[in-house]
Amino acid sequence: MAFCPQAHSSQANVAYFAGGCFWCTEAVFQRAPGVTSVVSGYMQRAETIQITFDPSKTSYDKLLNLFWRAHNPTEVDSQGPDTGKQYRSAIFYVDEQQRATAEKSKGQAQRSYSKLIATDITRAASFRPAPENHQNFCRKNPNNPYVRQIIEPKLQKLGLKKP
Repeated sequence: MAFCPQAHSSQANVAYFAGGCFWCTEAVFQRAPGVTSVVSGYMQRAETIQITFDPSKTSYDKLLNLFWRAHNPTEVDSQGPDTGKQYRSAIFYVDEQQRATAEKSKGQAQRSYSKLIATDITRAASFRPAPENHQNFCRKNPNNPYVRQIIEPKLQKLGLKKP
């Protein structure tokens, strides 16, 4: 079932980020304070996560700050060992406030990188959840080599604890 963000654009407590493999970004944001749910899926042919958050406990801006640290936004159509357009870096905004916040955040993040940030900032379109075997991948598969070699070191680097 697809979810169309435009129909629910008043829900500013939903964010859509693509930062490489959704197993990684899902694991990061599941551990972020104030996040109430994370769904892995696809938007505009990119592996994307849908984040629902409690605005009394976190903000869209804080989620963006974590997004910039959770992946390399200067890589084009890849993240680490994963290559292809489906692994591109993108922020999908649901309203003009999110767009403006994302643009400002990107400008601030750019100061931390010598290379140009390649992250697209685009209006959200239909979001398609990934099949169930891709949901909560890290939690369901703690001994998977990808989890142990890629995701766990990323979580440690970001100071995020396992659930």
